[in-house]
Amino acid sequence: MRRLLVVAAVMTIAALLALAGTSAGSIAAISRSNQRITDEREVLRQIGLLRDAVSDEAFAEASYRRAPSKESWNALLDTMEAVPMNIENLRDYVGRADGITLSNLSVLNARYVSQIRATRGETSQALDDRVAGPALHSMRVLLQAMIDRHRNAVTAATQKQDRLIATLSSLLGGVFLVAVGVFAWALRITVTEHRRVQRDAAQARASAMLDPLTGLANRTALTLALGAELGQPDTQATLLLIDLDSFKPVNDTFGHLVGDEVLRVVGERLRASVRHNDLATRLGGDEFALLVVTEDADQVAGRVLAAFDEPIQAGGRMIDVGASIGIAYANGPFMRAEDLLEAADTALYRAKRNGRGRVAFDGTT
Repeated sequence: MRRLLVVAAVMTIAALLALAGTSAGSIAAISRSNQRITDEREVLRQIGLLRDAVSDEAFAEASYRRAPSKESWNALLDTMEAVPMNIENLRDYVGRADGITLSNLSVLNARYVSQIRATRGETSQALDDRVAGPALHSMRVLLQAMIDRHRNAVTAATQKQDRLIATLSSLLGGVFLVAVGVFAWALRITVTEHRRVQRDAAQARASAMLDPLTGLANRTALTLALGAELGQPDTQATLLLIDLDSFKPVNDTFGHLVGDEVLRVVGERLRASVRHNDLATRLGGDEFALLVVTEDADQVAGRVLAAFDEPIQAGGRMIDVGASIGIAYANGPFMRAEDLLEAADTALYRAKRNGRGRVAFDGTT
């Protein structure tokens, strides 16, 4: 059982470690996915700023062509400076592939700016188509390609994150169920072991109160019962000490195995001589005791002596065994168990001295 508890503990720890490891790994992966999504969204924002700058540049040029003036030219110069600045800012957020696209954008924008400067003051529609149209179209195509790539990257990262969350949920649920199952198993084993220990302890306590040969209560049980009964202010307890007559020759003649069989039969007869509230005990050897609290001791003593009228069958033969009885009455709640045992023993000695098969009472002759 102890080995099972150790195994259960190891399995519980393993399940919890697996849960922790799975959680940590999944959380780290989700965190990386979140960062990827955040980075891609920032790139899209920067591309949007660049696209707006290109649109502002084209709008400023159109405004200048429609109404050339110093103010509109200065506004166009500002937009022509903003586009390269946005291209350089975007380089800090993109990788090598986008860096090539940005270089192409820089070349296209530089060519576009050069043409604008070369045609300053011209206002024809044909000029707009020749200068602004092709350059803006090419730049917008490149920008849209960049936007599509990063939008796809965001979509892919989001889908990956969703899969990670679903996988994490499944793994966490599975590992949690395993951990709960192992914990429940370990708890069940622990409860079972606790109950077994309690049962063994109760059996051990009961065994400690029993005589192993006859199954009667032993001296320890009698002492505890006397202590409890003599503590009652209105106790009417009576103690009968019983010593077998002519038992030693049984052991000497037929052996201890036959003697033990005789003692077991004696125990059965003494148990049958008292009521269920009374206590039959074997003190040791061929000495027994009855603690009577429910009826007159004379009646009990009469049944005990009558029980020995019939021979005992043991070892394939009929054996006659008698008994002498000493009786002592409790005289109040202040008597000790030792005092009552001593009084009953004195009465038993008088019974033996006056002849076998007799009953003697404490304080009589």
